[in-house]
Amino acid sequence: MYPLSENILIIISCSGSMKKYLEKFVLFLHKKYGITPDALTYVRIFAAPWLALFISKILSSKSLTLAIIFLVFYILVVITDLFDGILARAISKTPARNAFSTADAGRENHNHSHGGMLDRLADKILIIFLLIPFGLSLFTFLIILAESILAFQTIYSPSDKKQATNAGKIKMVLQTLLIPILILQAITNFIPVMVIYTYIIITIIFTYISVYSHYFYYKND
Repeated sequence: MYPLSENILIIISCSGSMKKYLEKFVLFLHKKYGITPDALTYVRIFAAPWLALFISKILSSKSLTLAIIFLVFYILVVITDLFDGILARAISKTPARNAFSTADAGRENHNHSHGGMLDRLADKILIIFLLIPFGLSLFTFLIILAESILAFQTIYSPSDKKQATNAGKIKMVLQTLLIPILILQAITNFIPVMVIYTYIIITIIFTYISVYSHYFYYKND
């Protein structure tokens, strides 16, 4: 058995190795197939209405098979949020080798704030669409309202403040997990109702902390 400190070092080492592997993978996709960070972001935007229709079918049929198929597609769509960030950072670190690549690098740097805005906007579009099939309730209303406010802030924020805050990242993780939790609960009733309500309340709290933090982040420039 390894002591706790060594276990932590092993985890950190594995995390760093995985990050390097993912960076090489997305750079390969970029060089081989011309996939850009924005292209990965658009996947979430275009997939949002189709995933929402998928959820509507699952809720009406109560099909566990459809739910499992949905979760596979959902994971593939959500993981683009990880890949586009890794690819954007990897491209920004790639040195320009000639005049042509220098121009490209300048274009990448110029579009970095736009990419950050598009990335955050895609997250909000995805969550709003995926909550609609669950119908109008207090929690869907509060989250969709908050995401709409955040979308407005994202579009009209200064160009140097298009990136997500820490509160926004935590909120996004909670919301991302909320969708499969709600689907599995609707089909199986496996998760205790109190646990569901507690998770929803925590998600709403962090969602509005994100709204608050974004407001003062942009205001106190």
